Amino acid sequence: MPASGTRRGRATAALLAAVLLLPAACGRSGPGPTPPGPPATGDQRYGAAPARDPQVTYQPDVVFVGGGGGSVRGLSDDALTWRIDPAASGADQLARGRVMFLTGRAVGRVLDVRRAGDDLAVTLGPVDITEVIRDGTFAGDRPVSLDSPTRYDAGTPFWAEYDAESGAGGGGRMMPVVARRRAAGFAVTPVCCADGVGARFSYDGGGIRVAGTVTLLMKSPSARFHLEIRGGAVRRAELRIAGMAGLRIEIAGATDAGRNINKRIPIPLDFSVPVGEILGVPFSVTANQLVGVQTAFSSRDGNIKAAGEWSLGGDLGFGYADGAFGVTKPWNLTVRNSITDSIYGPSVGVSGIIVHYQAAFRVGLGILGFTSGLYATVTATAGLTVGSALGAPIELCRSTQLGLWLDYGVGYRIPAGLVKVINAFLDLVNAGPIEEKAGIGRVDNVFNKLDVQPDVRICRG
Repeated sequence: MPASGTRRGRATAALLAAVLLLPAACGRSGPGPTPPGPPATGDQRYGAAPARDPQVTYQPDVVFVGGGGGSVRGLSDDALTWRIDPAASGADQLARGRVMFLTGRAVGRVLDVRRAGDDLAVTLGPVDITEVIRDGTFAGDRPVSLDSPTRYDAGTPFWAEYDAESGAGGGGRMMPVVARRRAAGFAVTPVCCADGVGARFSYDGGGIRVAGTVTLLMKSPSARFHLEIRGGAVRRAELRIAGMAGLRIEIAGATDAGRNINKRIPIPLDFSVPVGEILGVPFSVTANQLVGVQTAFSSRDGNIKAAGEWSLGGDLGFGYADGAFGVTKPWNLTVRNSITDSIYGPSVGVSGIIVHYQAAFRVGLGILGFTSGLYATVTATAGLTVGSALGAPIELCRSTQLGLWLDYGVGYRIPAGLVKVINAFLDLVNAGPIEEKAGIGRVDNVFNKLDVQPDVRICRG
């Protein structure tokens, strides 16, 4: 995670502290998500094979394995280990530290390679796209529509939930039911992309119940990109995701035990649209998500409920040239339905909840959140509080802290807590570790505002 991710963490911690220190006196559902795209089947699941082109120079440690998806015999539930045909051309050249390029999804740094019965098991980690391609210029001739993506399911990965503070795994088994995911009390249904990208989620465990929906609203979304690599360095890059329309958050939480949670759920599912081969490189546009929930109930009967919507003006994306970044357009965030007005939750103590949502769009190579290439990520954090009902005769205070960040660049970024979980597993199987990030990037805080109602001294603390 970039350095600014640490700043986001400190901001979240400060917000949680503010919830617990709130004075004691401070005390529209949109349409349901659209169905996801169809699941990938057959060779579709494993991606298209690369083809050599004289206009592209690859790095010397890239190993091309022949046969494309036809050489794949299976993929582990955690999406880290590919079982391939050991007789495929180039397979005998695979070794730790080299880069395997079998398909647009089966590409990465070899962390481990071993015989597994009649198969060759190759564990891959993420790889920067400049560690695959040394020279080449790639551009989409026209916008790529994201209306009807293919859904790629990871199965039952061990990393599907982790504690946001310690980075420890949730320990639960994931039960696949279409696009619905369940881990240690959490159930998540992600959606994409015609009307937006988002997730419906719920949690029930340990005396805590949470349910909500977060949606990055979109209208006819599409992607355009341009990438120029020379000498293993990015010279020029552009990415634009058009169709951004708004942000909608609906959340409800309660406890009857006075307990709290702080969890992150990297949704183990890709929505992907193949761009097609550009100079023999099988690029895809993918969207994946992460949801986090943190509660701050100060009493055994804590509860809170709220819903709000904001409009967004401008595309999501960036430009990079001559060593400098620029955002495609400034964003204009305006309130459609005030989430602060909607906050409800009478209890004897202060109740608070923080919703963390991240939607990442990537154009490149790889699988799930390990895709490397051009990326643009939206991160929204909404912290909601309602004061104690005991103070209601004076004032029942409500507040919302909304933060919005854009993270963009060329390379890859993986949440630090998720990297810890995966590396702990890789260490157990004597495989090499993965890095948290690679490439070039920047993070901008485009919106950060505290809304307190009523706007009186006792509620402002």
